[in-house]
Amino acid sequence: MSGDMFGINLNDWLEGTIAKVKNNEPWNKAWINTYKDLGGQSLESGKKSCPKNAARVLYQNGRIAGYDENYKTVSFQEVIENDSVNGVYALMAIDELKQNNSIELSSLVKAVHCKFEKQFGSAPNSDQGAIKLTFKLWHLNKIVQQ
Repeated sequence: MSGDMFGINLNDWLEGTIAKVKNNEPWNKAWINTYKDLGGQSLESGKKSCPKNAARVLYQNGRIAGYDENYKTVSFQEVIENDSVNGVYALMAIDELKQNNSIELSSLVKAVHCKFEKQFGSAPNSDQGAIKLTFKLWHLNKIVQQ
């Protein structure tokens, strides 16, 4: 499985973004600047909110391995109310991956959509970058499992 997203090495993208954030650059700016630094060509791809916001929620809640952010126990409701629906998709994807480490991406997307619909009454109509990002990070062993 490729560790790339939009043609950029996801691990490098995440590490570069976090390094910039630790130097007080806002997440959104750090995300797109790192994308460009790594050779990203399509500004549209680099600015996509689904993976960007999912990565931020995962990092801020201590789900990215190798960083000093404390693991925070948060409910899906808290995340959707205070932050990002993409963060909820990412956290739900982690729950599903914990139950079935060998699940295919397409099945993971369906499982997360179903779980989201049961909890919130509606589900997205398409594959979400948040789920894909989480799936890739999981298989790169970058997700904290507690």
